[in-house]
Amino acid sequence: MSLNKAMIIGNLGRDPEMRYTPNGQAVTQFTVAVNRNYKDSEGAWQEETEWFRVVAWGPLAERTAEYLRKGRKVYVEGDCRPASGRTATARSGTPPS
Repeated sequence: MSLNKAMIIGNLGRDPEMRYTPNGQAVTQFTVAVNRNYKDSEGAWQEETEWFRVVAWGPLAERTAEYLRKGRKVYVEGDCRPASGRTATARSGTPPS
């Protein structure tokens, strides 16, 4: 059994950008910033921001481009796919084994 599911709650980093494929299908891209707070080894609070690139297709792409704006809180649910031509890397920056 396998599962590929992502849930992201964060803030839009910029306004969505919509375009149409040659066959007329809408595609919208936007980025979501997710903040993580933690205590470092000295006990001081640190904040780290991770960025996610999201792509929506079809009618969802059109609604996303119409209603979402930079800074707005969003909840995104879907599957993860690596960007073409890129190799996924672990958090430490080394390729996964």
